[in-house]
Amino acid sequence: MRWMTEDQADKPALADSEGSIDNSELSTDQSEPSLTSRVVKGVAWVFAGKFVSRGLQLVKFVVLARLLSPEDFGLFGIVMLAIATLGTFTQTGFGAALIQRRGNTEDFLDTAWTVQVIRGLVVAVALFALAPLVGWFFDEARAAALLRVMCASVVLGGLVNIGVIYFRKELEFHKQFVYDLVPAGLSLIVGVALAYRLRSVWALIWAGMATAVVQCILSYIIHPYRPRVRFDGPQAAELFRFGRWVLGSSVVVFLATHGDDALLGKLLGTAALGLYQIAYQLSNTSATEMTHLTNTVMMPTYTNVQDDRERLGRAFLQVYELVVCITLPLTAFITVAAPEIVLGLLGAKWEAAVLPLQLLAVAGFIRSVAATGGPLFVGTGRPHMDFWMNLCRVGVIGITFYPFTKAWGVAGTSLSVVLGLAATIPVWATVASIGAISWRTLAAKTPVAMPASGAVLVGVVAARNLFLPLRPAFLLAAEACVAALMWGFVTLALGRYRKAGVSAQAMKAWRAIRTA
Repeated sequence: MRWMTEDQADKPALADSEGSIDNSELSTDQSEPSLTSRVVKGVAWVFAGKFVSRGLQLVKFVVLARLLSPEDFGLFGIVMLAIATLGTFTQTGFGAALIQRRGNTEDFLDTAWTVQVIRGLVVAVALFALAPLVGWFFDEARAAALLRVMCASVVLGGLVNIGVIYFRKELEFHKQFVYDLVPAGLSLIVGVALAYRLRSVWALIWAGMATAVVQCILSYIIHPYRPRVRFDGPQAAELFRFGRWVLGSSVVVFLATHGDDALLGKLLGTAALGLYQIAYQLSNTSATEMTHLTNTVMMPTYTNVQDDRERLGRAFLQVYELVVCITLPLTAFITVAAPEIVLGLLGAKWEAAVLPLQLLAVAGFIRSVAATGGPLFVGTGRPHMDFWMNLCRVGVIGITFYPFTKAWGVAGTSLSVVLGLAATIPVWATVASIGAISWRTLAAKTPVAMPASGAVLVGVVAARNLFLPLRPAFLLAAEACVAALMWGFVTLALGRYRKAGVSAQAMKAWRAIRTA
């Protein structure tokens, strides 16, 4: 389920009694070992946070899928789609602008927060008024009441402390870890408890509301900055000059990632929408987390070294190799083990999600590769490149979606998404010129992931032949264990003998931390 929300130095941000932030030591002229150490530690914290929070979400996801129906997930998808629509088309891009901006940003915080609050209130009022229209469009009257309740979460999102942007700007990801993990844990507890009791879509609604409340309160507990209502026109204009490209990119990303939801829900109904969103969520887990990881850590990192093309290139190549070596084996596993994933985790009522899951797994891999370019474009002051990359994606999906969906249903929608993501690669390829990377060097990074991916495929097939009489859930566990063992063996061998792959990257990271 693609439930969308707007994103929001060695010396951490310090606050005096008035809540001001001292950024005097956030110099862009940092030594490479120091920056490398901070990036590695940031990656470790973000990865740990996402690993734990994703584990909590997966538990919640599996339990709720067994307690609730595809129609319940489809209804909740309609609500979140409506929120995402207005949220995207009113996005300011101020958060990305503040992170990318060099020097002191404290003077801009109150203006950015004031705009954020006003935007949240306006969007919430508009959604409340338009709720019956949303229900009419999808021919689902129940969606109106659900959406009106969720409007409160939009207001709370606008009230979130603007100071949390410093978690990313200053690479303080240990704080981001807490900020992400606590709401995820609460969402699990509330969602599962209410789903067991209510057995309806309202469990998802109240879990979402609880998450919004906790995240808003936590933002003021974990960061000392205290925003005030103040608006400065020139400051807002300066932020928007950068943020307009983020807005443009967000709009085309929304059309690419949520336009299919809207059209599918309209064409095939709420149950089909729920089934498609479940398949998307399962298949794009690795892509979503790698996208978040690279955007969270690497955008401020690229900003720090944006004038040094050689350092940009080295940083990008390390991230690209890591992303490919993690996501390609995961894609191979999801594609081959899709029947066991669906039947074992979700149950027989979700069986129609198998083929969409396999197609969307391929889309997820392409998406994770393309996502490595986004933070490089934005971090080096080229947000328009991210916009054009995603515009290609929207164009292809716009052309293929209707005929494919009419011909092959949810599987046709999934195929349209695959082709749309493939269309982003030509624009993504401009990363080579930005980072002064040769095509031979960039091309050489991809085959590193092939042996490990092949090992995963062999592991799944071997386990299936050995343990086929087992029930789907136990067969899935056996496939995962065998595939993981074979992946680990091949990965360690690659690191030892070819100095490449995940294990080699991990050793480099460990040395960077120890020598910093």
